[in-house]
Amino acid sequence: MSVRQLTRIALLAALCVVLRYAFAGLPNIKPISALYFLLVDAEDLKSSLLVMSISIFVSSFLLGMGPWVLFQIVTFAAVICLWYLLYRHFRLFGQSVLAMLLAFGYGILIDSIMAALYQMPWWTYVAAGAGFNLAHALSTLLFYPILYPILRRLYHEKTF
Repeated sequence: MSVRQLTRIALLAALCVVLRYAFAGLPNIKPISALYFLLVDAEDLKSSLLVMSISIFVSSFLLGMGPWVLFQIVTFAAVICLWYLLYRHFRLFGQSVLAMLLAFGYGILIDSIMAALYQMPWWTYVAAGAGFNLAHALSTLLFYPILYPILRRLYHEKTF
């Protein structure tokens, strides 16, 4: 991995941390998931996974560290890998809807893991988090088409 690529990953991870912290007052309404998905196409799968892992880990120092951080990283890695397998089959609108569905799926997965961790009935934990998962999914649906042309321009013009 080149120094240029490492620098790009570090800058993107820092941007994700800042955005995650900036939107912390709005539960689960963040552009981060859309950015992770877009990085799969703009960079590659490995870079997207690195940016995601670093940004979740570093932002947990600001927003709270616990066992859920590892589960967030592993679960989001699975979702990003699923995205990698599916996104090429869709145009922008379809990709936006897919991003929304995967963001919602991430919420269900992480809630399932946390319900098992805290030994709570699955349906109560998932039901309690449904509003948050819906907000996350809808914000991903909103931010994906907004960030898409920005990243396309940055990477197409090779300015980044």
